[in-house]
Amino acid sequence: MSVDHHPQPPGRRSVARGESTPQLVLLPGVKLDLALVVLFLICLWLGLGLAGLSRAVELGLLLGGSVAASLWLAWRTRRALIRAQLERGRRHGP
Repeated sequence: MSVDHHPQPPGRRSVARGESTPQLVLLPGVKLDLALVVLFLICLWLGLGLAGLSRAVELGLLLGGSVAASLWLAWRTRRALIRAQLERGRRHGP
């Protein structure tokens, strides 16, 4: 007997986890992008620490990199969700 640790209201399901079928896992590319963005920002932080720039320049570059990464992830997530809606529409018909 299995126990559902994450009950969902009727008609709702997790977008990130999906269900048991592989077609319903919607965001694996976005998860990979998130990992790469975090790695990039860590490398940027370490590189700026070694560059010997002023604090204001370091903070400006880190802020710019963080904003750019956030916009990239928001764009990728939106694209993935739109693609998933189109696929769901094709599967279920008009």
